[in-house]
Amino acid sequence: MCINIKNCSICNEPIEDINRALLRKIRKGAMNFPGSKKEEMKKIHALAFKFSNEKICEYCYLREMARLTTIMRIKAMESSKP
Repeated sequence: MCINIKNCSICNEPIEDINRALLRKIRKGAMNFPGSKKEEMKKIHALAFKFSNEKICEYCYLREMARLTTIMRIKAMESSKP
């Protein structure tokens, strides 16, 4: 019996089993994601697909989401300054 263990494409650690229903919800949400010209929004969209297709682990997904949302928040604060 061969066990196929997937590794994260970012950190190369084994990907833990994740609830399939949760992955379907994330994929469905990513498909309904509104289009945006912002580079960070496109990266978030791609990141959601990578996670839902089990290409990256949950830790890397959350870390990258936090990084991208922080970048967006900083850019929003900079653009709102007079």
